[in-house]
Amino acid sequence: MEFSLAVWGALAGAAICLGAGVAGAKSVLDAAKNAAQRQVLKRVLSLGGAYAAVLMGLVLLAAFGVLGSWAYKAAVVLWFGPLIPALAWAHRRLDAATSAETAAIA
Repeated sequence: MEFSLAVWGALAGAAICLGAGVAGAKSVLDAAKNAAQRQVLKRVLSLGGAYAAVLMGLVLLAAFGVLGSWAYKAAVVLWFGPLIPALAWAHRRLDAATSAETAAIA
């Protein structure tokens, strides 16, 4: 009984994360100020979504008992380790997309 509860919990958690990610991505794309920002955001969301899906697969494999508990720790390190550099890169790209649009108008 405990194993099936863990499996259902892992699948429900993955479904909730997927739903929240899709809703958040739609909101972010709707808030883009111009086409250049939208293009940068689509790239960030597609790469970030694929990366998050791989890490979620790692967590699910650990939840199913295929991988050991080290997989949870690896997922945390692989998620939070590159997070700040990735956010800094995205911020610079979005600023460049905004300033390019502003320079074209002026």
